[in-house]
Amino acid sequence: TFSNLVKKANLANDQSMIRNMNTTLVTSEILENGFEYAGDAIEALNANGFTGKYNPYSANFHYGYDLENNKMYLIDDNNEVIYPNNDAQVSNLWILWSNKASDKVVGATKYVSLVNIEGENGYYSRYFGDAANYTLDLNGHFINVSESLSNVTAINGVVIKGAECGKGIVEMTDATVDDIVAGATIENKVFDYTEELRQKVEKTKNVTYKNCQFYNWESEGAGIIASSLTFDGCVFIDAKGYCFNIQGDSSSAYKGTLTVKNCTFTNCERIFNIPLYVNGEENPGSIIITGNTFNYVTGSARATAQLMAQKIDKYHANAERGYMSITVSDNIFTGIATSQAGLFTLDTGIVEYGDISIDHITFSNNTISNSIPVEKYIVNDNGEPDSNWDNYAIGEIKIALIEKLNASK
Repeated sequence: TFSNLVKKANLANDQSMIRNMNTTLVTSEILENGFEYAGDAIEALNANGFTGKYNPYSANFHYGYDLENNKMYLIDDNNEVIYPNNDAQVSNLWILWSNKASDKVVGATKYVSLVNIEGENGYYSRYFGDAANYTLDLNGHFINVSESLSNVTAINGVVIKGAECGKGIVEMTDATVDDIVAGATIENKVFDYTEELRQKVEKTKNVTYKNCQFYNWESEGAGIIASSLTFDGCVFIDAKGYCFNIQGDSSSAYKGTLTVKNCTFTNCERIFNIPLYVNGEENPGSIIITGNTFNYVTGSARATAQLMAQKIDKYHANAERGYMSITVSDNIFTGIATSQAGLFTLDTGIVEYGDISIDHITFSNNTISNSIPVEKYIVNDNGEPDSNWDNYAIGEIKIALIEKLNASK
């Protein structure tokens, strides 16, 4: 009896999840004028807080997406479509794939990936290496496995090796630390995060990264120091921590020029950590952020960019204060996720040393989705109320920044 109660509760939870996802998909399709790929629907769900919620409560059940009708379905442990009705065939649905054996559904030939497909010991070759013909929507992720299967066509992502190339595919190769040398232009490479790669990217000066893909990227602690770097047409997916942490360390300020242009950021926890000013440094560097598409961030109470204060001379309020030159232009901000604080956050330390100038920040010609309320443009770090800080000072800065950002739309 207890077992049956658990099964009924799990089924009710799965049905509720399907209803919630379908309500979101209908709204998102109207906003986005329809989806080209099944992966677009997954991204719309991610933007509305469904990240990490794609494993059904019921044992051996699956979620499948009908791209033609923009509807999510529940598939039972007999590989039958059961909810919200049984009018769909498994063979017409896109099944969510996390590179696990349990993701395989008998009779399904279309899958949409939630992860990068890589490694020697994954289930990809084992479960797709049969006589059927499969289509794999990579949803912006990459596939890099040792055995390429001629019966699998990958779309909407990056193929290093492992599948035939279909619609929306970029063919690329793995990046290595040997590729990164001062003054180089590095094109069409995939950077799958390792600490060694991160250190080499952040410490090697005067490098341009063009049309590269960065997965699981992470930059905690002291970030990019004394490097003039350009990222042009790159894609950042599933970043943990910051994509760009430009705070320097306790003894030095960032003095280079970081240019991030024409890039796309998807499913990243947070993207920029930028000093608005450096206490104890007269001439810090510059940040140029232009022509990018920011598809929300996933970190709870986080933002596309945090503005903070760096203090090399932290003991003297009257120490020379240098302002970072920050340009934010021609970008597209598509939305914020339910757990996201806003577009830009202000760190608590920013008002520690009195009056702050924002003359060194330029906003121009940015596109901000109407779904983002104005009060979410500039918010406090971790969503803290103004009353936790110097209420008047932080309020003045927020008002001025919001006016600038509004004027740039």
